[in-house]
Amino acid sequence: MNFNGATTDQNGSFIYFVYPFLFETANFQTLKNSISQTQIPARQNQMLWESQTFPKDDLLFHVANYLNPTDNHPPTASLWKLNEAARDILGFRAQWELITPIAKIPFNFGEAGEGNKAAQLALFQIGVGFLTIRAQPESNNINQWLNFLHYFRFLEGQQGTHIKAQRRIGLNPDTKQPQFEPFFPEIAGGNDQYQAGKNQVHFGQIVTALLKKSALPPTELPEPTSKQWWTEVFIPGQMLPFTALFADNLPPDETQLLLYKLQNLFHEKQGNYPAPEDLEPNNPTWLPYASRQWFIFSLEGGSFLAADAPKNDFFRKTLPSHLRDQYFLLFLIALHQRFTLMMLSSKVAINWLSDSNKDTNSQREQIFEEIRNQLLVFTARGYFTQVMQRQHHHRCYRQWHEVFQIQELYQEVNDEVRDMYEYSLMQQTRRLETTIQVIGVAVGTGGIIASSIANYIQKPLSLKPTWKIDTIHPAVLVLLLSVAAGVAAGVVTWLSTGGWHWILKGIQKRDKN
Repeated sequence: MNFNGATTDQNGSFIYFVYPFLFETANFQTLKNSISQTQIPARQNQMLWESQTFPKDDLLFHVANYLNPTDNHPPTASLWKLNEAARDILGFRAQWELITPIAKIPFNFGEAGEGNKAAQLALFQIGVGFLTIRAQPESNNINQWLNFLHYFRFLEGQQGTHIKAQRRIGLNPDTKQPQFEPFFPEIAGGNDQYQAGKNQVHFGQIVTALLKKSALPPTELPEPTSKQWWTEVFIPGQMLPFTALFADNLPPDETQLLLYKLQNLFHEKQGNYPAPEDLEPNNPTWLPYASRQWFIFSLEGGSFLAADAPKNDFFRKTLPSHLRDQYFLLFLIALHQRFTLMMLSSKVAINWLSDSNKDTNSQREQIFEEIRNQLLVFTARGYFTQVMQRQHHHRCYRQWHEVFQIQELYQEVNDEVRDMYEYSLMQQTRRLETTIQVIGVAVGTGGIIASSIANYIQKPLSLKPTWKIDTIHPAVLVLLLSVAAGVAAGVVTWLSTGGWHWILKGIQKRDKN
């Protein structure tokens, strides 16, 4: 089926592409300050990013305070939008094409193709961030939207994709026709990128350059953030889409197929022969909203489909606004929880059996303590059972929790951290027992020797020592002997309880150096 005759309402429909990443929790404040002070290249006193607040409507108080803390509370999350003055620097008003194996798709950034509101950046203090790009096809053809939704999420040329852009430079003096030249943003390497390699450029180059530029520190800030300060957390080189598709003139018998394609992010040539069970209207990943309107949930992203929605202000203006702000925020909060738990689980796995030649027990325990503290902070401030008061919003949020398996992930990480903490306590207890054992043997051995010999000493102790060996009082000799014997016994005990491992590690470390 080609959905012939069906069109997309360009005013209500949109696509957000979310690039998730991780960063060091300790760098949150430094990054926040740096991003807030980064200037547009070649534009003095114009900031690259403008600070924003997260949508507040219908948020429960404690959630609103987490996202937008008051002056009395330290920041736990920050949101910025790209300064409108930067859209020309990045070429967001140029003419762009997405080249795919099945079609060339002209597309625009931002609202109404003007490049505004094209990018947002969000950082959560726990160490999770999101760069959101708004882009959509110029065409209102539904198949073009499906193709764009499928292919644009690949940042590094996967599945044979790349992008092209050209910018108008004036009129031809002879023909009076517009003249264009190839374009690629200077912060991502400029037009020279078209001559490099296979004459192909990818959107991932712009994402990387934008994030690097965003954290270039002013002179008063530390330097390490001038390089790549983030790590990927989702599938490498891939974004998660969140889309709203308002389809007009869509035949009722094609609605289920379009839902199926949106759920699986299929392009026009995929998914045309689904199993009947996949088109059942009671599909648990399709959440009804109104007549012929559904939320669609998957691990790779989310969608909203409105088929022939009523042409009134609520369904054509208010609802799209709610989808862009409130429902997208629910998606981000759930993603932030998902990737936080994945980050903590990864930290446990990496440090659980770390190389003993590199990490001492105390270092490992310190790392475990930091992981445990991060989980406790997340539990107290980021693991919300309910976010919004409205019924539709709450159902949507709960569905994201179910699809992302947030509860299962939380229980898994909680069990890992508990086992890790118990293991650390066991190691501490074992070391304490060893220390007590060594001290006990040393003191006991020396005491036994001293008490056994002291009974045979009859010579009175002189208060005027001559400091000659042959005149040292036997009691002093006994004391020295008992101390030496105690030390020897302690060393033997320490070696027998694992001390030789420490010596062997020291020798191996010295040999490597």
